[in-house]
Amino acid sequence: MGVQKKKWIYRDHQNSEIEKLADDLNITKTTAKILLNRGINELEKAKTFLTPKLEDLYDPFLLKDMDKAVRRIKQALENKESIWIYGDYDVDGVTSVSLLVRYFNSIDCPVNYYIPDRMEEGYGINKGALRKIAEKGGNLIITVDCGITSVEEVDYATLLGVDMIITDHHHCHTTLPEAYAVVNPKQENCQYPFDKLCGCGVAFKLIQALTSSAEFNTKVKGYLDIVAIATVADIVSLVEENRIFVKNGLKCIEKTQNVGIEALLEVCGLKGKQLNSGNIGFMIAPRINAAGRISSAEIGVKLLTTNNDEEAKHLAQILDEENRNRQQLEAKIVEEALKIIESQPKYQQERVLVLYNQNWHHGVIGIVASRILEKYYKPTIILSIEDGIAKGSARSISSFDIFEALSQCKELFIKFGGHEQAAGLSLDVDNIEAFREKINNIADEMLHEEDLIPQIFCDDKLTLNDIDDKLIGELEVLEPFGLGNASPRFLNLNLKPKELKRVGTEGKHLKMQVAESNRVFDTIGFNLGEYKEYISLQDKVALVFSPEFNVFNGNKKIQLNVKDIKIMKTNEAYKIKEAKEYYKRLQFTQYDYNFSDYSLDSIPIITDSNKDDMLLKAVQQQNKLLILVNTIYQAYSLIKLSEIREKSTDININIFYHETPCYCGDKEVHIVINPNIDKIQFKLYNSIIVYDMFFSQVEYDCLANKNNNQNIMVFYSQGDEKYNLEILKSIIPTREDLVILYKFLKKYDGKKSIKLENLLYEIQNSTKIHINEKHLQNALTIFQEGQLVQYHVDDDKYSFNILKVTKKVNIEELDTFKQCRNLLNNFIDFINQWSDGIKGGSYHGFIKKN
Repeated sequence: MGVQKKKWIYRDHQNSEIEKLADDLNITKTTAKILLNRGINELEKAKTFLTPKLEDLYDPFLLKDMDKAVRRIKQALENKESIWIYGDYDVDGVTSVSLLVRYFNSIDCPVNYYIPDRMEEGYGINKGALRKIAEKGGNLIITVDCGITSVEEVDYATLLGVDMIITDHHHCHTTLPEAYAVVNPKQENCQYPFDKLCGCGVAFKLIQALTSSAEFNTKVKGYLDIVAIATVADIVSLVEENRIFVKNGLKCIEKTQNVGIEALLEVCGLKGKQLNSGNIGFMIAPRINAAGRISSAEIGVKLLTTNNDEEAKHLAQILDEENRNRQQLEAKIVEEALKIIESQPKYQQERVLVLYNQNWHHGVIGIVASRILEKYYKPTIILSIEDGIAKGSARSISSFDIFEALSQCKELFIKFGGHEQAAGLSLDVDNIEAFREKINNIADEMLHEEDLIPQIFCDDKLTLNDIDDKLIGELEVLEPFGLGNASPRFLNLNLKPKELKRVGTEGKHLKMQVAESNRVFDTIGFNLGEYKEYISLQDKVALVFSPEFNVFNGNKKIQLNVKDIKIMKTNEAYKIKEAKEYYKRLQFTQYDYNFSDYSLDSIPIITDSNKDDMLLKAVQQQNKLLILVNTIYQAYSLIKLSEIREKSTDININIFYHETPCYCGDKEVHIVINPNIDKIQFKLYNSIIVYDMFFSQVEYDCLANKNNNQNIMVFYSQGDEKYNLEILKSIIPTREDLVILYKFLKKYDGKKSIKLENLLYEIQNSTKIHINEKHLQNALTIFQEGQLVQYHVDDDKYSFNILKVTKKVNIEELDTFKQCRNLLNNFIDFINQWSDGIKGGSYHGFIKKN
């Protein structure tokens, strides 16, 4: 399939834990499990999480240097000094500047502000800006969302006679600026209990420190709308104080007195609606961000600080238009970046993608890096080159700390800074290739292949019968969702697709109905439209999803918001990339044993209809486990199941054909496809599972004989035998197939050899026979045995000679044809004879276990 492989990770908890929390809070077990997954295992902690209160905000003076910062600001206010706010041009910076401007305006002390131009000046403090501020009489500069790495710039400000207070939240380098005060919860020896604040959150704590408790309690809601927008937009962890900001701030946005935010809600189509964190992240924040990316970030500050309705509407329209421009520019650069990756093979091998081009717009390359990372799931650095300097943005995956990696390359940079998952940098263009080589060497040491497979974390397994209005109502209480408190996701492995169609622009999205037992739900899968080409109504699918209410034309109904899909079972081999290898290796072993001592009589057949859940538990609980699987269809299901893990399960799953290696470690699971029981070292394993049906009774008895009936579980689900029948039918050419193939091969008589892959493709497209290598091999053996065709194979290339027929050939009397038919007929006899036993009856000692 052409869709990206992802690992699904879920968590199991003790039932007693789940039940206690559910009873104490009067919530569903599902919601209790979600809280436990987030480390909330105590009643009071859970109550605080569910109802975060402003009274629970921490004392701002726990922040190192906060007392010094407050003293210096109050001194400046008393002496009527010129105060400047210096910020960044992204949402966090713009909102931070706006927040402090609104605060100082509220105490009748207007201040100036400075935001550097993204294109001309770049991120952070620069000496030219400091000089301009000093020339305009600035006495005190308060930075927001920047400054923690600006050692030289702060020294320069001191020479100019300007004091600086740094408020920031980015990672600190070894040497801090010698500012009047440095307020950053990430600096060493800071006693503040929460270091995940965004820049605007730190600015908010400064306001809290500058304000008496009584006054703060009356004014706090006037700031929370801005702080909530910044906190969501900067993708910081939505726990503790950040959760308090956003949970309460969302309500403040809905009733905002800020005319700029009100105008933004209007252009976003959100006015009058109940808001969530997604509305901020995907609609409000991008518009504030757009001006700083494309033109001037001052538009955003003006919007958030104006008290004029008409001005606010005008500025909001400008930001809306800038956002559309940004989207077009971003799409163009993404397309160019993808072409570079696809056209240069080296990018397929490298674990960090370093892409660069002349004059890519610096304002959108961070978003482009995110888009490329989403597609390839590799750390991505996008650089824009101008005047010999490359300025870039980096985005990373969870297992690769990009800030730490960049720190090991710092000698190559002009400057850099950032977080574990996002960073900015600039370097001389001559250093790009050296940087690319070095960061990839670092990644090769730090990353394994498994790290480059995206992971989706799921809170629980959920049947469709578990989903109702009460559950969804409880899930909504868990808002706001984001980093640290992801939207709850659930998995279900046993769904039948019903209606499917692509919807949205260019069919990007998938609309589908799924059924389980007697329940049917509509689903929507954003950006999953491609699956329409792979899913058929006969398949069984697994989903990762979030249940939600969908309101349309005043009607509210439950739908499943699908995050990822796995086709767990299919009858169509073309969907299975492993099918080619399977048919190449497929063999039917002849066993010659006397089974008088052992038989399958004492081994239970486990006929639980949901054997996949049982298998996941077995993998989770058992060491040195061997799983035997016979058909490619069921092997495919096992491969899909191997991509689903319980979080604490530390195992290594390996897949083999026919036989096992001579060693199995304690934390290993071996899957053997099309097993040759004579060649498997069963003594290596603590437990053995037969996942699907063997092709004959003798294989069951041989297995029992080789293991003394020890530690064997044999699974059977209704309809398993159809997959064996499908395999046998797919490799046995019918008389009609042979006639068609014979006519087809005539055009290759005495001609140049053809590669097997091309030959199979030609047969498939010319004859419509569902061909595979084993089917072709059987047909060619029959032709050769009947002296109809001679063929020669050299290095996977086939050449043919059509022989002159001197007498009538009865194909059905040829040994190979009869052997093929006997394979099928014997299996049919086998399943007919054992049907009662296999399906849970008493014949041959089979025992039904539910």
